[in-house]
Amino acid sequence: MSINTNINFNNDYNKVILTVSELSRLLKETIEGAFYDIKVKGEISGLKTNYASGVYFDLKDEYAKLKCIIFKNDAKKIKFDIKEGLSVTVYGRINLYEPRGEYSLIISELEPSGYGELYLLFEQLKEKLKKEGLFDESHKRKIPFLPKTIGIATSRSGAVLHDMLKIIKSRFENVSIIFVNAAVQGKNSSAEIAYALNLLNAYSKIKRKVDVIIVGRGGGSIEDLWAFNEEITARAIYNSEVPVISAVGHETDFTIADFVADKRASTPSNAAEMVIPVKFELIKQIKSSRGRIEQDIFNIILTKKEHLLNLIKNGETVSPKRLIQDRMLRIYDISDRLHKAINSRIDLLKINVAHIHKRLSLRNPLSVFNERKSYIFDLSNKLKKGIEAIILNYRNKLKTENKALNSLSPYNVLKRGYSIVFTDDKRVISSVLSVEENENIKITLSDGNLNAVVKEKEVK
Repeated sequence: MSINTNINFNNDYNKVILTVSELSRLLKETIEGAFYDIKVKGEISGLKTNYASGVYFDLKDEYAKLKCIIFKNDAKKIKFDIKEGLSVTVYGRINLYEPRGEYSLIISELEPSGYGELYLLFEQLKEKLKKEGLFDESHKRKIPFLPKTIGIATSRSGAVLHDMLKIIKSRFENVSIIFVNAAVQGKNSSAEIAYALNLLNAYSKIKRKVDVIIVGRGGGSIEDLWAFNEEITARAIYNSEVPVISAVGHETDFTIADFVADKRASTPSNAAEMVIPVKFELIKQIKSSRGRIEQDIFNIILTKKEHLLNLIKNGETVSPKRLIQDRMLRIYDISDRLHKAINSRIDLLKINVAHIHKRLSLRNPLSVFNERKSYIFDLSNKLKKGIEAIILNYRNKLKTENKALNSLSPYNVLKRGYSIVFTDDKRVISSVLSVEENENIKITLSDGNLNAVVKEKEVK
């Protein structure tokens, strides 16, 4: 079927009669041509992502909704997660689907409104790793006070490495440093950082123990620091068996690596100062501590010496013989009091035993048994007499009621010459109107039954 789309409306468009298909085609060409490359902002609603062809949702604001489609190839280009309720700005074109007369927006690009894509990626990864427990304080280890070997993972081309080496050597020249070069910016830089951390851990196991690792770089934009916001970097830090200090950017810069690391340094220089104390100050502290210890020992010796002199001077008052005699007197006194207490306790227990024995004799099992036996025998006799009286009472009642019942029995009446007449179906005949002539009847007398036939009825 061909559709004529070369219609000239001019001012007489209301006089032209169009088919539905022609009108749909005209609308499609008009709308799609006018809205081929547009930018729209709104909130994602009714998100559906389980379609093989792409992602479907409505873009809405306070007053209207617009159906949207992101086909599979374009959806793959979006780095952050598309979520329900997210405010976004989209780029695309309007499409009119003629069979249903519905229009929708085919989206080629999508970005969050109000902040950039990288910031959204940062927040989404931060939330994901936080839920997994990568930021938990329970996982973080203490940085050693005086490490023998320090590992550094950064780029050899920057000034950061030179600054850290200079600070560490100036603070403690005897410390060993193991350096692994890694790109800290650009494509594959996150993979290089992760590899450098894994290499330092392997070196620590196989060759020489590494006590702590510094990983970092100098300041820059969020794009420059992005290698430290990648999941591969975060997991390499978390999985490191050697404690890790994150030293990325300036004091105001925060990356995912800072949250995962065992310690965050505000700058690489701060990390170098944090990782090792100043040797000269340590020596000074040791000398000061040694002096205090020596003085304390001297004071203790002096005190003990004076105490010993006093003991010698007052030897008689503190002689071993006198001390032994004093202790013996105390022992005798304690022994005497203990003996009296034991005897008093034994006497009390004897009295208690006598009371218990008396109570037991009163509650002898044999006497209790005989008492209970006599009680049960009395109860049995009373129960027997009671039952006999009840039975006799019911027998007398039964005789009386039986006598009354017999006096009312219709069969006793029959003995006086009366009879009862029944129909064949055993109904009692109380009126001549209840039977018909020639009907079979049964007459019951006191000594038997008579079968009869009604010959004639006489009504009074």
